[in-house]
Amino acid sequence: MAKEKRFIEKTRDAFGTAGERLVEARDKTRETIEEHPFTSIIIAAAIGAVVGVATAEAIRMIRGRNRE
Repeated sequence: MAKEKRFIEKTRDAFGTAGERLVEARDKTRETIEEHPFTSIIIAAAIGAVVGVATAEAIRMIRGRNRE
């Protein structure tokens, strides 16, 4: 039973730490976007383009495999 309690406590601590880090990352991201809006838009567009190309390529490969 003691092991279970320690596990639960460690898990709670880990989730608490992760939550704090997420809040810090969110705040830092918001701050950066507000300071550099144009750069943020360009970066977001580039990431979207890369994801779009990768997705299209994956779909093309899957369709090619299904035709064989």
